[in-house]
Amino acid sequence: MGIDIQQVLTQIVGFLLLLWLLRKFAWGPLLGVLDERRTRIASELEEIRKGKESLAQMKTEYDTKLSEIENQARLRIQEAVVEGQRMAREIAEGAREEAHQILEKAKEDIQREMAKAKAQLRDEIATIAVSAAGKIVRQEMNKQKDKELVLQYIDELKGFK
Repeated sequence: MGIDIQQVLTQIVGFLLLLWLLRKFAWGPLLGVLDERRTRIASELEEIRKGKESLAQMKTEYDTKLSEIENQARLRIQEAVVEGQRMAREIAEGAREEAHQILEKAKEDIQREMAKAKAQLRDEIATIAVSAAGKIVRQEMNKQKDKELVLQYIDELKGFK
């Protein structure tokens, strides 16, 4: 058995023809599809990278704004606390002032009532003294004159205190 040269040449020519046909009709479009896919994947990876950068930038902005909001909230809370303390001081001062006024008015009322009570007591003592003196003497004198004498006597007694 020997090698048939014509058959080998036919197979070589057939193989080269198959390679040329595959290259012209199959590999060209296949390589085009592969190149297109490679380009699409590269562009998608680039978009993902840009998206990550944008996301990182947005996260930084979000953190910054959140920090600003927290600072503003803290400031507002501090302002509200200061305002509350100020209002509490004003209310306490108003209550103290009102209590002081009520106390002063009560003192004045007490002094007025004491003065009235002293005058009434003085009148009653004078009346009792005149009655007692009238009973002792058994004669009735002028009540007004007797009352004046007793009041004068009480005033003199006050001077000794």
